[in-house]
Amino acid sequence: MYLTQCLHRALQQFPDRPMTVCGERVRTTRESVDRVARLAAALQDLGVRPGDRIGILALNSDRVHEAFFATWWSAAAAQPMNVRWSPAELAHAVQDSGTELLLVDDAFAPLVPDLRERCPGLRTVVHCGDGPTPDGLLAFEDLVARSAPVPDLRAGGEDLALLLYTGGTTGVPKGVAIAHRGLLSALLGSMLALGTVETGGTTLVPAPLFHVAALCSWYAQTVMGGTQVFLPAFTPAGFLDAVQRHRATTCILVPTMVQLICDQEDVERYDLSSLRSITYGGASSSDALLERAMKALPGAAFSQGYGMTETGVLTVLGREEHRVGGPRLRSAGRATPTVELAVVDPAGELLPAGGVGEVVTRGDHVMLGYWRRPQETAESLRDGWMHTGDAGYLDEDGYLYLVDRLKDMIISGGENVYSAEVENALAAHPAVASCAVIGVPDPQWGERVHAIVVLRPGHTATADELRTHTRTLIAGYKTPRTIEFTDTLPMSAAGKILKRRLRDTTR
Repeated sequence: MYLTQCLHRALQQFPDRPMTVCGERVRTTRESVDRVARLAAALQDLGVRPGDRIGILALNSDRVHEAFFATWWSAAAAQPMNVRWSPAELAHAVQDSGTELLLVDDAFAPLVPDLRERCPGLRTVVHCGDGPTPDGLLAFEDLVARSAPVPDLRAGGEDLALLLYTGGTTGVPKGVAIAHRGLLSALLGSMLALGTVETGGTTLVPAPLFHVAALCSWYAQTVMGGTQVFLPAFTPAGFLDAVQRHRATTCILVPTMVQLICDQEDVERYDLSSLRSITYGGASSSDALLERAMKALPGAAFSQGYGMTETGVLTVLGREEHRVGGPRLRSAGRATPTVELAVVDPAGELLPAGGVGEVVTRGDHVMLGYWRRPQETAESLRDGWMHTGDAGYLDEDGYLYLVDRLKDMIISGGENVYSAEVENALAAHPAVASCAVIGVPDPQWGERVHAIVVLRPGHTATADELRTHTRTLIAGYKTPRTIEFTDTLPMSAAGKILKRRLRDTTR
């Protein structure tokens, strides 16, 4: 199993079908695959070797599509970077992964001098934007134009394909190493369970491609031979216009996007009849929001996916359950055909239906491990199972219900925020004595990042001051939206902060 196989099939069967649309730029399968082979040649001329990590720091575009495939064509691994990270977080990912070649677009080219100063091993930066190429960067289009196509090296199986950095409970992002077979196994399982991507369809790509769910949605349409329409960033009006103009048939959204679409005042004036399926995930969605979405988009069937970066999609709640409604809408669905899922007690013993414990999974879809973190890998991959850190139970028919998170992770607007990262940033302020960060319900974001702070005696600080401080260390979406000050934090006998008590008393 190798990730470039879909290009060879598409070239054989649909050579003149549009493969990518980006703004006014449309490229056929023949053109796109030729450009991939030429870009791969250029990357190899620049010293890229099998197993190397190639960083991608850019908004969604057809060139990002080509960069992924050219990386795999060269038997290297793609490292798409979170475009919302701070410079310090980006530099950590570049340094930790050993990335020596980075692609940036117009939005992130200004960060290159700082990244080069922080990352001495970063030897080559390629500009993949539409504007003029800045000094010291190589032009993407020049590399493609001057290079002759090279054969596909057809890396696959256990070879590293993706390195995705995700928030860590220790407060430092860690790399999730994903093999070709891992991504393909997760992808094929979700495709079989969802049944949303059709041959020759058009997938709208509004979610950023550093998310594994967005990657699977994008890749699935390529597998089925169709067209990808890339949105650099999501806006409700831009989304609705793109559906209407390009006759998109499917897409993946996070609930915050769904809500913004529903809130768009003129949503009824758009022709959305082509949109036949919408998959949502990344956070829970309320019954009220689902009802609004189904009314605003009556022609689209809704499905939900649950998973994590380390595993891809694990469970799917399909169209039929959404149509019927009822209590199963509160479930995360059932395991996909390529996933084995179970719930275990603290001793690792399987629990019967209804027993609440930790959700675990095993199969080819599971990550290779955490990049250069053997201890954390061993903690997560135990006894043949990947331990998700989520608590839940299975009913008699195999539907999974999530009841809590064992890890202190907050999902805000579809983004994972680990409380330890935010707490570390807050604690670096000289006025902060101690703090705790929790997720609290929020009507727009699903959860918002909320901080409870104890100040040092004789020191003062405002909520705005602390938010400004944290933005220098972590991404803006991780910064607490609300901050409250207190004299003490509830502690257990072992000296641990009782976050459950804080959640119970904070709204």
